[in-house]
Amino acid sequence: MSDYWQRLRDARVSRRRLLAAGAALGATAASLPVVGCGSSRRGARPAASATGGRGAADQPDVLNPGGTPVRGGRYRYSVGADFGSWDPHTGVAVASAYFPRLYNVLLNQSAARPGFFYFDLASSLETPNAQTYIFQLRPNVRITPNDLGVFERALDGEDVRLTLERIAATKEANNYTFAHDYIAKTAVASDAVTVTATRPYAWFISRIGLFFNTIVPRELLAGDPSRLATRAAGGGPYRLAQLRTGQSATFDRNPNYYRSDPATGAQLPYVDGLDVSIITDRSAAHTAFLSGQIDGYLPADGREARTLGTGVTIGRDPNFSYISFTMNAQRPPFTDARVRRAFSRAINRDDYVRVVYGGDARPDGLVHWSLGDYALDPQALAATYQPFDIGEAKKLVSQVGGIRVKIMYPGSTDLEGHSAHLPIFLGQMKAAGIEIESDPQPFGSWLENYRKLNYDCSLSLNQLYETPESPLGFHTNSGPLGDGSYVRGLGDPQIEAAVKKANETIELPARIAAVHEAQKVIYAKDPITFPLVTPYDYAAYGTRVHAYPAGIGTTAFLINTFWLSA
Repeated sequence: MSDYWQRLRDARVSRRRLLAAGAALGATAASLPVVGCGSSRRGARPAASATGGRGAADQPDVLNPGGTPVRGGRYRYSVGADFGSWDPHTGVAVASAYFPRLYNVLLNQSAARPGFFYFDLASSLETPNAQTYIFQLRPNVRITPNDLGVFERALDGEDVRLTLERIAATKEANNYTFAHDYIAKTAVASDAVTVTATRPYAWFISRIGLFFNTIVPRELLAGDPSRLATRAAGGGPYRLAQLRTGQSATFDRNPNYYRSDPATGAQLPYVDGLDVSIITDRSAAHTAFLSGQIDGYLPADGREARTLGTGVTIGRDPNFSYISFTMNAQRPPFTDARVRRAFSRAINRDDYVRVVYGGDARPDGLVHWSLGDYALDPQALAATYQPFDIGEAKKLVSQVGGIRVKIMYPGSTDLEGHSAHLPIFLGQMKAAGIEIESDPQPFGSWLENYRKLNYDCSLSLNQLYETPESPLGFHTNSGPLGDGSYVRGLGDPQIEAAVKKANETIELPARIAAVHEAQKVIYAKDPITFPLVTPYDYAAYGTRVHAYPAGIGTTAFLINTFWLSA
């Protein structure tokens, strides 16, 4: 996580907007990433626009479907920051949203709707036991025309094996920990790849389907890997035709792309290409969209989206990050459960929803709401597990003889809306009689102190969490990374056992129940980390853009059935 946040800070752009940048690509049909269940009961499914339709629990929503798809045209849109490295295993900035446009994942499971799977390079998956995953590969996923000396051949099992081995051997890789710690062996036999896990791991499919695990032709891995930072050649729907650093990127259709639209039989993608402009000034992007210079962009929030007027389609998808309040349970006064409970009862999450996001967010439990059925019921959270009760908070403060603590946080940053959360949090604590000494720190200093547990408490940024694994890990003795860094839990054996069970339960219904039970066990012990709220992300599309998906999170970037009318 330290490398992640260091690179994010250097990129000078909020992580929750990075993958969202790819949302302006749009599409429809089947797809999938991570784990979660998009239950309408929990409100995890975003509302479609008036020109869209809602999908089933195992399908995406389809916005502005239009009539019969037509081929042609170039889709023009903007992003708000530079792309960074195009290396699909180490890149972390805006380019990461386009890795699945250039390469292929084996398969992907939707974080927002875990019943929705998108099989890409793999056509099927067999799991004969809890540690064995047999991927049957498609025979016709051919590499795009390129000037990198890679033949336009079909990808095969050796490409998969060498890709996973590269990730496991590259500490700078975003998914290094997964490949290094959880993949014991990758074996290739004809058109099947068998990946053996080191131990039963509930989140294996979610992790292997991340965009940071896209399959790269072995010719590129055998040569100078530094060229992957600016060039690409894979089996995805597009090829990187031109890159102008700090200005734009141009993608052309891959004429070898294997996939057809099941509705029409036409080869995908429909559009001739994607033209992506970097427009760092939001007002300029807003103007470019309204004047028809671009077909899509990312409004700052729902308030801006609602100013765009009629004739515009708005996509709204759940985000997977949040600001949290973290306590160091190794130091007093947080060794006292009453102190931790006083902070919990003093937090009114509705204030953050209203003030920071203008209503375009939802309160979080220990597992954020955007993970669907993994999250506890919102009514139960408000009534039982984390009620806002200023009277009880004051009573607890009095019982322990007063609470005075120093809170650290990254100063001078608006990553994830942090600067807007801070005054609300400090005001809520003051209202409960909790005395706070503020300790703003330079980002790097804050991050290092956080990593080394050199703090009493912190108002903390968090990266995207598309499974409950890391949110639950905060409450264990080994922390979210499993190495004791950032946060250490209470060391409670019941918590440790409950989280372990959730992380080792393979079948989805039983896993959801185990995640619920782990949260309830943690609440009974008074948690040390409180996620606050998670927002929605918005994307605006012009009227000529049809049939793109919503409600399935980043899985939408794998779907390429969107099309343009004249």
